[in-house]
Amino acid sequence: MKHFLKRIVFLILAFVLFSNGATAQKYRTPKEANQSLDAIAQANSTKVKVHKLAQTAGGNQINIYEFGTEIRSEQKNKPAIFVMANPEGNLPLATEAALFLADELLKSDHLERFTYYLVPVLNADALNHYSENPLWETLRNAKPYNDDMDDVVDEDGPDDLNKDGFISQMRVLDPLGIWIPEEADARFLRKANAAKGEKGMYKLYTEGLDNDGDGIYNEDPIGGVNSGINFPHLFKPNHNASGAWPGSETEVYALMRFVYAHPEIAATFTFGSTDFCLQAPEAGRKGSADLNNIRIPRRFADMFGADPAVTYSMEQVMEMAKPMVPEGVELTPALVAGFLGLGAAVNPLDEDLQFYNELNKQYKDFLKAKNFETERLSPEKSKDGSFELWSYYHIGVPTFSFNFFTLPKAKKEKAESESSLSIEQLEKMSSDDFVALGEEKIASFLKENNAPERFSAKRIIEMLKGGQFTTAQMAATLKQIPKSKKEGELDEKTKAFIAYNDLTLNGTGFVSWTAFEHPTLGKVEIGGEKDYITTTPSYEDGQKLIAAQLPWLFQMVEKLPQLSILKTEIETVSDDVYRLNVWIQNQNYLPFPTAMGSRNGQPAPAVLLLDGKDVAFLDGKARTPIAKVDGLKSVKLSFLLQAKKGTELVLKLESKFAGSDQAKISLSK
Repeated sequence: MKHFLKRIVFLILAFVLFSNGATAQKYRTPKEANQSLDAIAQANSTKVKVHKLAQTAGGNQINIYEFGTEIRSEQKNKPAIFVMANPEGNLPLATEAALFLADELLKSDHLERFTYYLVPVLNADALNHYSENPLWETLRNAKPYNDDMDDVVDEDGPDDLNKDGFISQMRVLDPLGIWIPEEADARFLRKANAAKGEKGMYKLYTEGLDNDGDGIYNEDPIGGVNSGINFPHLFKPNHNASGAWPGSETEVYALMRFVYAHPEIAATFTFGSTDFCLQAPEAGRKGSADLNNIRIPRRFADMFGADPAVTYSMEQVMEMAKPMVPEGVELTPALVAGFLGLGAAVNPLDEDLQFYNELNKQYKDFLKAKNFETERLSPEKSKDGSFELWSYYHIGVPTFSFNFFTLPKAKKEKAESESSLSIEQLEKMSSDDFVALGEEKIASFLKENNAPERFSAKRIIEMLKGGQFTTAQMAATLKQIPKSKKEGELDEKTKAFIAYNDLTLNGTGFVSWTAFEHPTLGKVEIGGEKDYITTTPSYEDGQKLIAAQLPWLFQMVEKLPQLSILKTEIETVSDDVYRLNVWIQNQNYLPFPTAMGSRNGQPAPAVLLLDGKDVAFLDGKARTPIAKVDGLKSVKLSFLLQAKKGTELVLKLESKFAGSDQAKISLSK
């Protein structure tokens, strides 16, 4: 009894120390994050299970934490949500969001209906750097890698020369330099534009020494692989941080095996640098297929009226495809390439972009209702080899991501010539309201946002009036266009940093340039932006940001596909012969599966099983796969059966991740 009481006291203390209610207001290390979740698992042993996945090159344990009511069952019946936090290891806020989610799951009723798999950090070796002195941000794990291909490994990394606790930058006056100070703020440098007669004056280095004496500075730092980009889709084989091959890192390979072994995973969420909740997955990548010399696969040749031995241009193929495209569906090269399976898919399919764009709008409305500031810098685009791309393109399930913090945009004083309209405001306007602004204001707005010349105000007005274009589509297009800056003006990111540093950090986010006598470079200046400043707010602010945005995850989960038997209909054809019609419905908004999932044949289809005594199938089968049911739609299945009058049939609908259902019917007139 005494030992039992001691154990209870230990668990209570552990929970108090390591739960999100802890008094220590700081971002946690990978070890501390695991301790927090381990304590939660011990205190909730019927709802939380720890899967020990792998150890990183640096000796950090990577775990997957399973939350739900089926943790002791090999066969999972409930759909599962896979949450990957901080895949690259440079976002402490993302790991805290995972810990926040763990607490929220135990408070909610979600575990009665869903299983959650939670990874608090993947690149734990990189996350450790946030708590080290000097502070230095890197995306690499601790695996040794010989960047400079000499006889020594990891021998020339950065050094804290001025002993201020930060690895910053060194600028050196040099006639061969390519950098010059910004006119608007000399603390910041930009590349000289030779076309405009500008001559560089500085060379720029990471703070440090030439430790190996090869004349190059900090070219072989500690560590090797960014495990966050070690996944198969668009993997870069010759990139020194992506790994030797996809899944070369033990933790990545083990994670992929885990995902493939759990077909109940219905969706993935990444807490990282991208934000698919706010901005649809990036389109516009160029694939490897030659779209000017297309051979129609033999299985599609008859459908297209084409010769499989002849090559066609994309324009010719699109012309052949026109009669097959349903009314209201836009025929695009991406649609054709996806349908024909031309090379690796590199862009999200149009059908999927429709639900992404709609959910983006709903998320913005959700944030607006909370008075959450959305005038922030855009999140990063997904990186080649990332978990998000692998999930969408290979696993074929709805793939979402959160970036909980980017810098607020700097407030600016509007000149009289400016339109007083932002892209965010445009998204929420109707076409009529935008057109009502008038050609002059629209022209000013387009110019401010660097729209191509072909998008004149007059043309845009005509397209909006004709229904060829919507304000939401226009806003999405403008967001993809790099913003030009006026002569002598700072770019948007630098202005946002200055405003944030001045107003929120009281200037502590920038190391002032200070003279230093370097042993080999001579007179240098050390200074610049501190690492992590643009991605990691204070712990207290971070908790508020998570609390405002994370609840959207639960709303998204409620939109995942849910299949059921809508109705059945029996028609007597002749004595002992019956026509059975069965309607299968998807009760929720998201499709089963995604268009990309359909293209890949991944994930597995749902199955309708018909079971009855002495039933012969004249048309149809006892086991019928159901490959696709769009959101809020239904599909009809028909069977011709021979059986005695009054025979009872049991209909079982089974799916790995979209629910199950059952119905009983009797064959009678």
